[in-house]
Amino acid sequence: MKKPMFFAIFVLSIIIHNSLLNAAPSWETGTSFDDIEGKEWILLEVKNAGETIVMDRQKLQAQGLGGVYTIQFQEGRISGMGSPNRYFGPYTVGNNRALTIGDVASTMMFSFIQPDGLSESEYFALLSNTARWDLRGELLELYSLNSDGAEVVLVFAQLDGI
Repeated sequence: MKKPMFFAIFVLSIIIHNSLLNAAPSWETGTSFDDIEGKEWILLEVKNAGETIVMDRQKLQAQGLGGVYTIQFQEGRISGMGSPNRYFGPYTVGNNRALTIGDVASTMMFSFIQPDGLSESEYFALLSNTARWDLRGELLELYSLNSDGAEVVLVFAQLDGI
């Protein structure tokens, strides 16, 4: 009797996951940057040239890094948490989902632990190379370029939604 229930839950979770991944892009849903501003977002994954780095929130929490890689947009300024530094910088929004994030400044704390797969300096570089944004369902996507010029997508969820 437990197997059919497990199977039903498994299938339902796949359907929900795929519906979030395949959510309509923001230009099809009428969302605007106002839907992003003022909210705190936390990084879930980084899609980089066929490789996806998933931020394992349980592991990060166990390492004392649970609140790393957040971002908030407010009145032309971004702010958030790196690993371990707080950061801030300017941003501008343009037509067709264009987004430019200026140079990021941060506090200067040292950490012995970095999240697997993404250092703080790499995160800051990706933010500074951001070219556009999108909102797919409940997920914020920032499109950037890595040091090789390949597109990288940073996928965030609202912090209070996790």
